[in-house]
Parts: sequence; C-alpha cells; structure tokens
Amino acid sequence: MVIRGEAPFSAIYPISPEGLEREALLAWARALVGEGCRLLQYRRKTGSDRERFADVTALLGLCRSRGAKLILDDRVDLCLVAGADGVHLGQEDLPAAEARTLLGPGAIIGLSTHNLDQFRQALPLPLDYLALGPVQPTATKDHPDPVVPIEVQEAVLKESPLPVVGIGGILPENAGPLWKRGFASLAVISFLSSDPAAGWRALLSERP
Repeated sequence: MVIRGEAPFSAIYPISPEGLEREALLAWARALVGEGCRLLQYRRKTGSDRERFADVTALLGLCRSRGAKLILDDRVDLCLVAGADGVHLGQEDLPAAEARTLLGPGAIIGLSTHNLDQFRQALPLPLDYLALGPVQPTATKDHPDPVVPIEVQEAVLKESPLPVVGIGGILPENAGPLWKRGFASLAVISFLSSDPAAGWRALLSERP
C-alpha cells in the first residue's frame, strides 16, 4: 500500500471518456503519458467484459512501456485478471477492505466520497487516496451527487491524512483555486477528451 500522504498520481488524474474505440483510447492515453502523466484511470460502463479486458491489456502495455500506472474504475475482478495497478471504488462497489485482501498491499486503491460523513467513514479503511466530488457542477453523470460546498471541501482537506482528488466539472478557470485549496490532484474526463495533450497543458498552466 502507498504510504499515507504520498500521492501516486500527477496533479491531473485523467479518466478515460466513454465510447472510445481501441485505437482512439490508446491515442488518448499515449498523448497524456507523453505529457508526463503518471497514472490513468480506465472507466467504461458499456460493452462486454471481453472488450474491457482487451482495452485494459492494450493500455497496460502502453503504460508499462512509459512508466505510468493504470487504475480501473470499479472492477476489482478485472484488475486481478489483467494485472492492473489498482482500482477506484465508488460508494456502492466492493468494500475497500475486501478489495485490499484480494489485490494485496501493493495495489493502489481509491474511494469516491461525496460528503463529510462518507469521508470520515473512509478514514480507517485501507486506502491510498480519497476522491471528493463533485467539486463543480458536472454533466458526466446522468444523476450526479450535489456539489460539495466549499466549506466541506476545506474541512476534508484539513482533516485528511491521505491525498485527496477533486472531481467534477474541472476546467482551467476553476483548477487553480482547487489546487490552492489543497487538492493533491484533479480528476478530469470531459476537458481531456477531444485534445488530451492540449487540455493537459491548459490545466497545468493554472497550477499555482
């Protein structure tokens, strides 16, 4: 397990857009690792497990060759089978303790939280980082959780012994204040979907 407080990712945490065909997915990932990205998350809600496995295998080959890590959204089973570097869990996914037992101490495991209660309940769990969001309005999910108030964001960042990733509606115009608030990284889907390299540079240009 990653030492508490040590962030396993870059200041930007890219999450793959839904619906990319294999070559487009690899081009997306290649552009980001070319910009210095250390960790990507593969997120796919549609399609078959056979397709997901092929995607993950291809992405792992790319990441391994470039010194980057690959996290899978939700899928502990696919992580085990494919040998990915870890998983990102939601509130309704396999509990973190069971995921840690299955994946072992070397896996990177993160958990999404959406309010102060969920954050505090997560603190004793065997996690490497926490995500908090949405920190801005987002259109990525059909039924997103309410935007986390700034005072709750500040409380979480003050209390957390783990790196905290902000997620939801990240754009260059709001990235700087979020980093200043104390987020270790910002998870981004939409803004990195069409031109990931340019989007990466635009976001990083706002980093304090």
